Amino acid sequence: MAETPETEEVPDFTAPERGGSAVLHDRFLVDGGKPLPELDSPNAQAFHAEDRRDLTRKLFALVCTPGLPVRANAINAMRGSPGLGFLALVEAEAVFWPILDQRTMIVIYERPLGGRVIDQLRRGNAKLTEYDIPRRVIQPIVEGLREVHTLKISHRAIRPDNIFFMNEERDDIVLGECVTAPPGFDQPVMYEPIERALAMPAGRGEGALADDMYAIGVTFAVLTLGHNPVERVKPEDLNQRRVDHGSYAAICGNARIPLSLLEPLRGLLTDSTSDRWGMQELELWLSGRKQTPQQKKPSKKADNPLRFGGREHTNVRTLAHAFNRNIPEAAKLLRDETFLAWLRRTEDEKLVDALKSIIDNANFHKDDWQGSEEYVVARACIALDPYGPMRYRGFSIVPDGIGPVLALELIRNGTAQIPIEMINRDLHLIWLQNKPPYGDAIDITRNFAQLKHWLTQDQPAIGLERAIYELNPGLPCQSELILGDGVFEVADLLPALDRAANNIDGKTWPMDPHISAFIASRFFEDISPHLRAISSRREDTSLVGVLSLYAFLQWKLRADPLYGLASWIGGLLGPAINSYHNRATRRELEREIPRLVRRGSLPDLFDMIDNAEKRREDQDGYAEALVEYSATAAEIRELEGAGSELAESAQRTGQKTAAMISVMATMIAVSVIFLVRLW
Repeated sequence: MAETPETEEVPDFTAPERGGSAVLHDRFLVDGGKPLPELDSPNAQAFHAEDRRDLTRKLFALVCTPGLPVRANAINAMRGSPGLGFLALVEAEAVFWPILDQRTMIVIYERPLGGRVIDQLRRGNAKLTEYDIPRRVIQPIVEGLREVHTLKISHRAIRPDNIFFMNEERDDIVLGECVTAPPGFDQPVMYEPIERALAMPAGRGEGALADDMYAIGVTFAVLTLGHNPVERVKPEDLNQRRVDHGSYAAICGNARIPLSLLEPLRGLLTDSTSDRWGMQELELWLSGRKQTPQQKKPSKKADNPLRFGGREHTNVRTLAHAFNRNIPEAAKLLRDETFLAWLRRTEDEKLVDALKSIIDNANFHKDDWQGSEEYVVARACIALDPYGPMRYRGFSIVPDGIGPVLALELIRNGTAQIPIEMINRDLHLIWLQNKPPYGDAIDITRNFAQLKHWLTQDQPAIGLERAIYELNPGLPCQSELILGDGVFEVADLLPALDRAANNIDGKTWPMDPHISAFIASRFFEDISPHLRAISSRREDTSLVGVLSLYAFLQWKLRADPLYGLASWIGGLLGPAINSYHNRATRRELEREIPRLVRRGSLPDLFDMIDNAEKRREDQDGYAEALVEYSATAAEIRELEGAGSELAESAQRTGQKTAAMISVMATMIAVSVIFLVRLW
């Protein structure tokens, strides 16, 4: 397509009939009617994309799966980067996607014109010999990985089907995308180091350069062979082989690896992080310098396998993995002397003593959670496999993977009880105590302490919701009020609520724990006064707190008028209006609120309903009224008191007069009788 002249108007892009379309930042068109399945990621569908300012650019878009946290930090770091050695991330935005009928994150990339490397090799469209691999594959991948880590992120998605030929000549190889899912989430277990491969996909963690170097090693092996040598091996069986024999032997043991490539493969696939080759060692090999890779010895093996969980185990690492899946049986076995005897023959006495100590502690705490089977088995798993992930009630998590696990559990199951218990019971501390010196121990301890604080507080913007948004910056707000709006940024929150107001029961409360936690984690201003008001038990105070927070957001973010949200909140302000004592003030507010609602200004609405001067006048007037009422009441009581005293005085005077008259009458009567008798 010819380049559009600057003076020419940009064509009017209309939605295709088949799938609809979306436009990012008023520039990039994503055509839902033109899927590109050959460029799909495991959790993101690919579609044709165009730059409306430069129609000659070759682009494609990845539409992310709603509800799956994207790597927001990686998106921000890679956006606009020239993409030396990796797909250039052009733009990303949460927009409405008609096919899903909701908003979701869409990421725009430069399109790799040569397709996936592994697909082209299988089709015979490209060929790589053992002599081509170092310069044509390994070197550009290493250069791309160096650029990625220069941006202070890990790739965590290096695998053969995520490596592309950037040009049609197929001589420029680049790394694929790494932002549409949590770190390591899309990786088959063979591309993850054993300690992360044993963790659940969401809990594999951010990782580091050593993890990416391991993935390069496995990718290197598959591309060298032209196929996956363990493709038909079940993940569970492969992990057991890797633990028993080491990753290199488990993956490449029976394959015909060219002698010239054995050295780097052994160096990259060693299971010891400290002995694994890094970029420096690989670059030295590329320059022709010979090295002797250090291969970690496989785990100790028992002479007689122990059958547990439907499998035979010759080492304690695979046994720990099985324990976590069969907790009642594991708890029973831990108290079995036959098992302890087997363990003595397999490992040293220190491990047996450690397990006995765990059982003794459980016996002492038999009436609380420290004596529960779940906790006992979790501690035993850490003791048996100190290099593996934290395991508890079927969950297995590397500490830096706790964020995606919390988010996905809450979203998919409505609860995150198991990982919350792992946090509250300080399993990370036991995990750290059993590991050799661990570089990230301080960060892990600090992060879990903060998590525990959030989870144990019963306040707005604290709790599980706060934890998932802090740990998953690429997770949209999960409030049921705005779930379909894909709100990734605070700036999108008020418009989403404004749209929701048109389709919601007006009596619905316009705030929930997800919204308050989302704001607290993504809005970098002090909102504590608003949250204190929201937490009030008084309905009027709580509602005014909600209004004040939204008004603050609208003012600070300079948001457009919010007619729907203003009407929604305005319809709930009855208790706030009735909190005023002055009837005239209440009538004035009832008249003014509809006018302010029509302006869509929450700050004006808040100023009207909770104006400091108006509140002070109302309080002063109320105080004066109380004083006046008290004075009047006292005067009335005084008047009532004076009247009763006069009545009592008159009554006493009448009684005295009547008594005197009675006495005088009696005396007169006696005198008359006396005189009659004398006569």
